[in-house]
Amino acid sequence: MNLSRLNNNTVEELISVYQKHGNPEILEEIIDRNRKLLYKIANKYKNSRHNMDDILQMAYTGLLVGINRFNKDNKNKFSTFAFYCINGEILHNLRDTNLIKLPRWLQKLNTVFNRFVRDFESKNGRYPTKEEISSGINISTESVDEILKAREITIYNKDNSSQFNHDEAIIDRSLIRSRSPKSFELVMEDKILLWDAVDRLKGLNKKILVLNYIFGLSQEEIGKKMGISQRSVSRNIKDSLEKIKEEIA
Repeated sequence: MNLSRLNNNTVEELISVYQKHGNPEILEEIIDRNRKLLYKIANKYKNSRHNMDDILQMAYTGLLVGINRFNKDNKNKFSTFAFYCINGEILHNLRDTNLIKLPRWLQKLNTVFNRFVRDFESKNGRYPTKEEISSGINISTESVDEILKAREITIYNKDNSSQFNHDEAIIDRSLIRSRSPKSFELVMEDKILLWDAVDRLKGLNKKILVLNYIFGLSQEEIGKKMGISQRSVSRNIKDSLEKIKEEIA
């Protein structure tokens, strides 16, 4: 695509083209035109406990949310919409996250999203397109849309003191799917089921299963760490797995 032909287009028009074609050069042009706004907002938070690089990454994420969620048919200027997206994303990360309760599986998915975006920007010197995010974390483009929608809802919820019910339809789980199956790797739909099931475990059951399957500790190491016998650890893991099977079933 010849970008020189788009030089006279407004940011709003460029966003419309980007949303249709996902061209990374158009995305970079949109970011360039909004870089001054992005830095202006980020600079307001430079004295917070986060370093400036972290704040800028939050700001870029907010800008991407704005670019992907902007609807030019509303007749609003993108700069106004972008301000709320960028500012909201930074505040959402700096404030007490307990103000808004998200399902644990969505928190984990959001962490995967953030890690990929940060690493991609560091390696490539630019922000990833929606298609590149989709490919990079192996989820469908519809899944990326749902994640961005969930971020928008949680960030700009007017009543920040309220807590979201886990059953509230803030995101359509049926649209969160792997882009393509990979050998020896659970598809995203199954990961979500597993995260959900593990999150429903309580107390010692949950701690032991996480130490065993997430951190890779042996049953003997877990026993010493928790002050119980290896046999108790084994019995606990078996009990937890049975509960997870019941949850998934």
